[in-house]
Amino acid sequence: MKILGIDPGTATTGYGVIDVTPKRLVLLDYGLISTSKDTPHGERLRAIYDGIYKLLEKHQPQEVAIERIFFAANALTAIAVGQAIGVIKLALHDGGVPVFDYAPMQVKLIISGSGKADKKKIKATIKKMFKIREKKGQKTHFDNSADALAIAICHAKKTSPVSRP
Repeated sequence: MKILGIDPGTATTGYGVIDVTPKRLVLLDYGLISTSKDTPHGERLRAIYDGIYKLLEKHQPQEVAIERIFFAANALTAIAVGQAIGVIKLALHDGGVPVFDYAPMQVKLIISGSGKADKKKIKATIKKMFKIREKKGQKTHFDNSADALAIAICHAKKTSPVSRP
């Protein structure tokens, strides 16, 4: 079963696609949907919608897992991310794919064994799991992709007996 994991955001929306087999998890794709802060907000939301829809067409996942919004101190950021989640869910609805939401602490617990793990630990775990090497000297925002892969893996582990890549 193919699972698309999504780490929502307005500047960078991370995504990761895995295939769940009876014995392992296989990495198929990961990356970012990026928008510029200089682009009008509505256009940014359109770009996120279009990017998600293109991923659905390309990979045809059976299920999608998305991270629930984590309300931080900055309410404006939370509102913007909430809007991004809205257009992402609209694209998924239009694509006819079931969506499952996971809280950040739940994802961290399943991936690292601690609901309080930091981003560094999650990133290292994902890199090790799939033998991913980041390009040195380039700003890749791999944190967002790693979070998206962690969300997909969390969903796989919650819905199937797979335990390792």
